[in-house]
Amino acid sequence: MTVRTRAILSLIINAGVFLATTTIVITSLFIKSEILEHSYHTFMFFTTDSNILTAIASALVMICEIKIHQGKRTTVARAFTLLKYAGVVGLMLTFFTVLCLLIPIYGIAMEWGGTGLHMHVLAPVLSFVSFVFLEEHTKLRRRDVFIGILPVLVYGAVYFLQVVILNNWMDFYAFNSGGKWYLIMPLIITLSFAMSLFVRFLRNRIASRQKAKKS
Repeated sequence: MTVRTRAILSLIINAGVFLATTTIVITSLFIKSEILEHSYHTFMFFTTDSNILTAIASALVMICEIKIHQGKRTTVARAFTLLKYAGVVGLMLTFFTVLCLLIPIYGIAMEWGGTGLHMHVLAPVLSFVSFVFLEEHTKLRRRDVFIGILPVLVYGAVYFLQVVILNNWMDFYAFNSGGKWYLIMPLIITLSFAMSLFVRFLRNRIASRQKAKKS
């Protein structure tokens, strides 16, 4: 695949993820839900938050990529790359949580039907492919792994407070099922860390190959 082809595919994916996610989130605020008491409660879900984070990062990366092709920049801003990195790790956690935990509980029609197809499947997979294989390949540092899991840690702390301590939210992710939060939540964090390591490893490996081809 040529550099130009990768760039075009990256722009298409980033634009598609941004537009689809933005449309779904904005539309959800005006549609009455049988599940949510208020439409803005959609922001309680990590799925929504991680998709929004990735959509914002996709737009910023896309702008940088356009400027690179116009000769106005040479690289994507590191801050935008790290933002996309955190978003991708969050979306991959969403993908596997839905696949392994939520579908057995709520069913495939609920989790992968309607807007769930984009939020739970298409956005995670396409964002991963774009970030690892297509985007301008600056390498990630070792310490960046912790940035990759930062949204998970922040959300996990909020979820623990609202579900376990204050009992303000229903346990919609079943992380406190049977009162076993002390087993499930550390497992989720460990899984997120492993995903962050994997995404970094794969992106850096592709970056090394691309650099070798240029030299």
